Amino acid sequence: MIKWALVTGLAAAMLIPGIAPGESDHQESRRLMEQGEILPLQQILDYLGQEQVGRVLEVELERVHGRYIYEIELLGEDGRVLGYEIDAASGEIIDGRPEE
Repeated sequence: MIKWALVTGLAAAMLIPGIAPGESDHQESRRLMEQGEILPLQQILDYLGQEQVGRVLEVELERVHGRYIYEIELLGEDGRVLGYEIDAASGEIIDGRPEE
């Protein structure tokens, strides 16, 4: 299972371009989740934890080519940093690779 040591600062790490005036990143993320446009981050991390054991270093939510993407960096048990891009609506892993 993924170790959640650095997830506490998640709201600050989530970046979404085009946020409505007065709406924080956290509020925008919550709104998108409540409207069913994105999956809850916890669901994505639980699924990813079945695939890869590691510590969450960073999470960003970005809109890329009209769809929302979770960008997640993990520190693997072997010390390598792994980067994942995951479709925030479907949970599909778009890309997963060691960071350079």
